[in-house]
Amino acid sequence: MRLPQLVCVQKAPESLIALRTEKRRRRAAALRIMDQPLALRCGRTLNNRLCKVATSEHLGDARSNDATPSLTALYGRWAAGGWGLVITGNVMVDRRALEAPRNVVFDGATDTKQVSHWARAAKSGGALVLVQLSHPGRQSPVAASWRRPRSCSSQSFRLGGVGPQLHRTPVTMTTQEVDDLIKAFGRAARIAVRSGFDGVQVHAAHGYLLSQFLGASNDRNDAYGSRTRVLVDVCRACRAAMGPNQILSVKVNASDFDGAHDDAARLRTVLEILDDDPLVRLDLAEVSGGTYEAGVACLGASADFPGTGPRLKFAPHVSELRRSTSLKAALMLAGGVSDRASASEALQVADVAGVARAACVDPACASKWLHDQNAVTLKPPKFGEMPSWLGGRRVWVPGLNYGWHQRQLHRLAQGRDAIVLSHWPFLLVDLPRALLFEPARWPPWRAPAVLAALYVVCKICS
Repeated sequence: MRLPQLVCVQKAPESLIALRTEKRRRRAAALRIMDQPLALRCGRTLNNRLCKVATSEHLGDARSNDATPSLTALYGRWAAGGWGLVITGNVMVDRRALEAPRNVVFDGATDTKQVSHWARAAKSGGALVLVQLSHPGRQSPVAASWRRPRSCSSQSFRLGGVGPQLHRTPVTMTTQEVDDLIKAFGRAARIAVRSGFDGVQVHAAHGYLLSQFLGASNDRNDAYGSRTRVLVDVCRACRAAMGPNQILSVKVNASDFDGAHDDAARLRTVLEILDDDPLVRLDLAEVSGGTYEAGVACLGASADFPGTGPRLKFAPHVSELRRSTSLKAALMLAGGVSDRASASEALQVADVAGVARAACVDPACASKWLHDQNAVTLKPPKFGEMPSWLGGRRVWVPGLNYGWHQRQLHRLAQGRDAIVLSHWPFLLVDLPRALLFEPARWPPWRAPAVLAALYVVCKICS
């Protein structure tokens, strides 16, 4: 008679069981925190811990760079989406320096009536709403202006990926131009709060001008060669323009992915300076990362780039800030928050979870996560994948996934829902208009003349 075989089941070590238990406990606590209010330093309170972070919608008027009914309609949909905080797409402070032809600009020529309509729509659901203020520096394409861009230095900008370079070599800003830049941020902040917004976020990440001053491209030998000087002065100007009761946020990189400096030390230094400055009184710091030049800032999937890590790749930076500093400003983690589970993971280390791409396909995903419902989940199709014998990597095009989500925003602005979209309309129409040729910005006679010239050239070549 065969004896039954005995199966030994090895028990997991007690330390591993304790670790798993602690993770489950923290995740459950984060889910409870998600719908809890958050009091900011200025006295304002978020209804919950979910934020729709800035998305560059490209829905401004191409000629006047004012807010439009389409932009107002889009933010009306986010207003009904259950967010605690909404941050607008990057609004430019200088109409001579645009990130794209259809940016909104806040300056002396702005139609503040349209801005007020935009603010009312965005705030209609009870969320607090900030305007993200930005200057592109050397990241201004020729479609926005043939004028050579102004930057902290003359170091050229090369957009990662395939295709021609559509950014001219920048001109180093004079000291007076930097002084004017600081005043422009203050003026834009004043327009924002007077139009009904709850404050501003200063964009100092993703390789834009203030990020350029913070980074390796700042080789100046004047007072603004101190890498934090311009950002501090800009934040002081915004606080002075808004007053003490409005929200002041800053968006900074955890990493530029360029290997030029100690990312953790720089992040800690910048935030401690802003947090301690009595003329700034920072309320909220958003931690993001990457630059367009390095290819890790909204351009493609993170799997395309070495060293980018898991979906919440900046969580260790925020966790280290918590451990090594005593910041009075709240911390927001952005980058990779794509569903309820990742939002709860983000809230284990940060005060606020920042959501971008998920909000582009489902404007009400915050409300659904808060009520334990499933949100719409759509992802861009893979494009240009190389055969395995060539390495299997993707030949990525600048802005491909970024443009796919932007087209979803345009659908939402029209009152439609997000759907699965092909990349080809973006490649053939939207990308050339954003980087090379935006007909609406040209004088009325020039676009037909260029098209006629192209027709003649084609006929001759054929």
